[in-house]
Formats: sequence, structure tokens, C-alpha cells
Amino acid sequence: MYAIIACGIFKDEIEKIADQLDFPFKVRYLEAGLHVDFDSLAEALRAELEECKDCDGIIVAYGECHPKMAEILAPRRAALLRCQNCIDAFITRKKVEEIANRGLYFYLSPGWVKSWRDMFERMNWSREEARFQLAPFKGSIFLDTLGNAEDYEDGLVEFLDFTLCPYSKMAVDLDHFRSLFLEAKERCDLGRGA
Repeated sequence: MYAIIACGIFKDEIEKIADQLDFPFKVRYLEAGLHVDFDSLAEALRAELEECKDCDGIIVAYGECHPKMAEILAPRRAALLRCQNCIDAFITRKKVEEIANRGLYFYLSPGWVKSWRDMFERMNWSREEARFQLAPFKGSIFLDTLGNAEDYEDGLVEFLDFTLCPYSKMAVDLDHFRSLFLEAKERCDLGRGA
């Protein structure tokens, strides 16, 4: 049995691809937003890694959300998803760069729509601070990873109202996301960690 230690941002997408992964696993979700406090993230990851030490392999479904991620994972040879952050876990780095050629955008996934208020509170961002921080962005892009963007419309409007950051929607299949887990599992099998 493999363990997947995942940011809560990924919960719905992991559940959607679970039947498409060709290995047995249990998932342990950490709170979305831990990445805004490096100490809390490191502590939570170390605790979960310890809980999973007897598994056949450990896949960590995070990006490079901590400057010492490799050091945190090394004692358990856990395999980190090969992505910089949760956005390029859903769409490739190349796609992110193509969009960046058109301007700077703030990305929201279904998990982000559910969690942005908590994350902003963790960073002490008031409405005014959020508007100041997001002022350089041309807008936001909702990554419709679950194919049900209409279910997130109210949350997107709340985000727009809070940040003044207009949004558009982008359909995203989960092939790239799934491939990151399969590649990480392969590294686990080869005894290669992060």
C-alpha cells in the first residue's frame, strides 16, 4: 500500500482520478494553505511522513511549496510531484508560460475557490491588501478541473468582489495531473525520492 500525502487543494481532483491510478493507496490530506507558513507546513509534512513510514512508497502531492522540501522529504525517500506549484500540477509549466506571455494571471482551481478566504486570512490580507497585492494581475483564471465550473460561480463572484480581479474559465483535463502521480510512484519503486 502506498501513501499519498496531499495538500487539501487537490482533494477533489485526487478523488476524481483515484480509479485511474494503477496502484493501491491511502490518502492523507493536509489543510490547504499551509504553504503560507513554512514552519507549519514542515511540521505537518514531517508528522505525516512519520505516520506513513511503513508504506511501500510515499508520494507527496505538493509543489515546491517549501524552500527545504527536498530536505524534509529525504529521510523517508518520499517522491514529490514534479511540479513547481499546484497550478502546474493541473496544467503544464509550458501552458503556464504560454498564458504568461499574455500577462500575469492569478489561478484558481476548485480547491482554491473553496480555500482562498482562509489563505488570505493566514496572510493577514484584508480586502484592501488583497486588491493591492493582485493589482498587477490582468485577471484570474479558473481551472475547471472537474468539469463543473457552474458549481463554483458564486465563489468566483465572491473572489471578484473581494479582489476586483476579473475571471475567465479554462477547461482542464486531469491527464497531466494523473501522469505526475504515476511518475512519482515509479520513482518510489526505484527508491528515488524527491
